[in-house]
Amino acid sequence: MIIYYLSAAGNSLHAAKYLAAKFTAAGEEVCLKDMAEAMKTGMLQPEGTVGLVMPLHYFGVPLLAEEFLLRMDWGHTDYRFVVMTCGSHYMSNAFHQLTASLASRGTVLDAAFYVDMLSIYLPLNDIPPTAKKERRLQKADVRLAWIAGQLQQRVKAQDHEYLNLVSRLIHDFTRRHRAALDADFTVGEDCIGCGRCAAVCPTANIRLEEGRPIWQHRCTQCLGCLHICPRKTIELGQKTKGRQRYRHPQISVEELLRR
Repeated sequence: MIIYYLSAAGNSLHAAKYLAAKFTAAGEEVCLKDMAEAMKTGMLQPEGTVGLVMPLHYFGVPLLAEEFLLRMDWGHTDYRFVVMTCGSHYMSNAFHQLTASLASRGTVLDAAFYVDMLSIYLPLNDIPPTAKKERRLQKADVRLAWIAGQLQQRVKAQDHEYLNLVSRLIHDFTRRHRAALDADFTVGEDCIGCGRCAAVCPTANIRLEEGRPIWQHRCTQCLGCLHICPRKTIELGQKTKGRQRYRHPQISVEELLRR
């Protein structure tokens, strides 16, 4: 089995590792692979059971994951599942997207589940206080344990989605304006030129120029750069100022860096 994941601040990586541990404990061999790295190395011809673990972006599939899906060869797979992490799944069109994408490649999405964790999209909301954050993450692990049990049985099931049309319109609008997604990123004078922002970026969209990050308009707004900055000096517009940064407590900085 291979589980491909996409993660900016650790939620989806934690979910992927949690599921992999459950499968391994049940005697299955599991390989974890970052989607961005798989696209670089060409590791896109999996066999048997294939899992996708990713966050909900703009009420749909992350833009980089859309590119990943187009390159995948599903011909030797026999069970395909997705687990989406999010702040709240009640407004989404991701599973409809994924179903259509796999159908266009001659295969099916067998199982699809949401895990409500924390939204890390700071322009809309701050990270909740510690106690609430811990409760939500504990509840998410209970949910992941249940999902692991379902997947071990190779069930065919899919969580419900709501407000599909609105979600699709918002997501399509975002895709059409991708080149502008990084237009409002700024970096303050506290930047120390550590390069974490460039190393975490799944699309290699950030380069350092004289020790400071420059965004190159291939952004997907995962906000990995904003959350991983040790000086909290990267902002997206005005609304992120003063808001907490986040990394899943069971995921290290090193696990998120891609180069």
